[in-house]
Amino acid sequence: MPECNKDVLQGTTVFNGQKWVFQQDSAPAHKAKTTQEWLRRNVPAFISAEDWPSGSPDLNSLDYKLWAVLEDMTCRKRHNNLDSLKGSLLKAVAEIPLEMVRAAIAEWPEHLKDCRGAEGDHFE
Repeated sequence: MPECNKDVLQGTTVFNGQKWVFQQDSAPAHKAKTTQEWLRRNVPAFISAEDWPSGSPDLNSLDYKLWAVLEDMTCRKRHNNLDSLKGSLLKAVAEIPLEMVRAAIAEWPEHLKDCRGAEGDHFE
């Protein structure tokens, strides 16, 4: 597994030094034993793949907020090839305001409460 920036792991960059928990999903690469073991060793707190409900986009801030922003930013123009799309995505990720990321993360507890109220069913 690649090395990770210490500031990112400690949450001093995105989370302003606040406590945080890494959300795991059920993507095959994320469920791999090596990935899970790396997370156990390197991430202060995370919800492992076996404890995270699969197919829960309502509980993933990237899914319920940030993918739409990335799509809007990258699809303003037509891409003729994969390299063009990749370049546009990388540029868009770099341009997303950190405050927007923090706001999406801050919305997560409310999404969790709504999901529990819907007993795990889709609620948006």
